[in-house]
Amino acid sequence: MRSVIRHLLVLTGLGLALAACGHRDQRLVDQYFNAVNSKDNQTLGSFAAVGFDKKVDRWRIAKESDEEKAPIPLTDLIAKQKELEKAVAENKKAATAYSMDHYAEVDQVREGRKAGKPVPAKLQAVAAEWDKYNQKDRDLKKALADATAAVEKEKRNLERSLGPTENAEGLSGDMVTKRLDLVLTINGEDQPYVMTLRKYDIKGSARPRWVVQDLKPA
Repeated sequence: MRSVIRHLLVLTGLGLALAACGHRDQRLVDQYFNAVNSKDNQTLGSFAAVGFDKKVDRWRIAKESDEEKAPIPLTDLIAKQKELEKAVAENKKAATAYSMDHYAEVDQVREGRKAGKPVPAKLQAVAAEWDKYNQKDRDLKKALADATAAVEKEKRNLERSLGPTENAEGLSGDMVTKRLDLVLTINGEDQPYVMTLRKYDIKGSARPRWVVQDLKPA
């Protein structure tokens, strides 16, 4: 009888182990949290865009969503970057033309402000117009900096999935995402989290790998 019970317990344990390992992304999830727990940021950064600041005692995949496809975003991000570069140049050209047409007035406004003097009434219209160009320059340059950062971030995402990539701007294909519903045991308490995975199916490229793109509480 005892041998039968032992046999059933072994089979039950084996079944649970197989169920736990049944998800095709289990290895990636294991690799992620093992790196998190060991604070191996170098390994983590090679396949994950986000880290995690808590020690995780246990983890399991509760559910896996279907894959979703969309065109790779890099093309649109680069187009936005170029559009803003052009806008910065055009605003600078317009500001230069305005300052040349109103050289004396703009110069008086600059010198007066350097000295901490208020703008005379006769120069307020010129000062307001000049300020518009300067404010637009600041706004456009900030937007350009954000767009450039977005392009660089997306290039890093591509390289995590595809490896070192030449001419990333010329790539075409799909960005594939899916969601994993996880149960993380943190400080002895089970907590639901959602992990987003991403990979890039690029025409003519080698087989891509999944990248951990996001991890948030459910």
